Formats: sequence, C-alpha cells, structure tokens
Amino acid sequence: MTIDTLIEQNKSELRRGLIVLSTLALLKQPHYGYALIQTLEKKGMPIEGNTLYPLLRRLEKKGLLKSEWEV
Repeated sequence: MTIDTLIEQNKSELRRGLIVLSTLALLKQPHYGYALIQTLEKKGMPIEGNTLYPLLRRLEKKGLLKSEWEV
C-alpha cells in the first residue's frame, strides 16, 4: 500500500486533524469565531461555522482553550 493510497483512504480524518491543529495554532491569541473562519480560508483551509463552533466547544470541554462572551 502506498502513502498516496493511505492518504486518500483517510482524507477526511486527516482534514479534521488539520483543522483542529490549525485552529489551536491560531488561538495562541484571542479571536472571534468569524475571524477564525476568515483566517483559515485565507490560509487555504475553508471551514464553515457549523463545523468550527462545535469544534471550539469540544476543545473547550477538553480544557484546550477558554472562551469568553463579550457584548
């Protein structure tokens, strides 16, 4: 089995992992969710809000980030 075959078979899992790592890397500084979406798009990783926001909640539950609400 070649590396290309492995990548193709696991493409969605790889993408999910890359989204998590990219999001955590961007969150070294505070960001709004919408700004994260825009930044990820500019960097070639388009993501929708209905993917990002649940991810942020999961990461917060795991203690990997902290969120705040501002009015």
